[in-house]
Amino acid sequence: MAGVLLSAAVACVLLAGAVSASSSPRVFTVGGVERGWRQPAPGEETYNHWATKNRFHVGDFLHFRYDGNDSVLVVTRDDYKRCGTDRPVLRLEGGEARFRLERSGFLYFISGAPGHCDAGQRFTLRVMAERDNGGGGAPPTEAPAMPPGGPFNSTPGSGSGGSARMPPRGNAGDGKTSGAARAAPLGGYHAVGAALGVGVGAAVLVFA
Repeated sequence: MAGVLLSAAVACVLLAGAVSASSSPRVFTVGGVERGWRQPAPGEETYNHWATKNRFHVGDFLHFRYDGNDSVLVVTRDDYKRCGTDRPVLRLEGGEARFRLERSGFLYFISGAPGHCDAGQRFTLRVMAERDNGGGGAPPTEAPAMPPGGPFNSTPGSGSGGSARMPPRGNAGDGKTSGAARAAPLGGYHAVGAALGVGVGAAVLVFA
């Protein structure tokens, strides 16, 4: 009897560990660690092809690494199709940023640099509501532990920190954020500044 109870207890522990691992948020480096976010070279894999090799779920992060002269625009489906950069929902600038997936559905990303979107620097992805362990390509990097003070450290970043900018709406200002945490809801999005490591700041963008 004791052996049966011990086996059951071990099974419960293993099951709990498996559930915890499968539900942990993950970080996807857009385009891969070596490539990052840049204009594709002729014959190079498209960003849409990269996206189809992964499964994205609510709570996961997209990690963008790009040149300081480039940017990432979160846009509507219509602006994605026409590579429209004049009215983004969100603009990520500064060379590095993270975008948190907080809602299921489709998202559309394009480059803000002139001509880059038309050259293929864009992609769309579907965010799934529940994690599924079947398939989905190579496993991404697991999300690192958050710094003390909560999931979003309000300490201003330094160095080449990223920033998020929202298009103006009436007299609401330009929506720029940098350093200290600041929420600015607009169309279901808000941006939170956060520090990532020593001397490196980045924008953490929440889709909520």
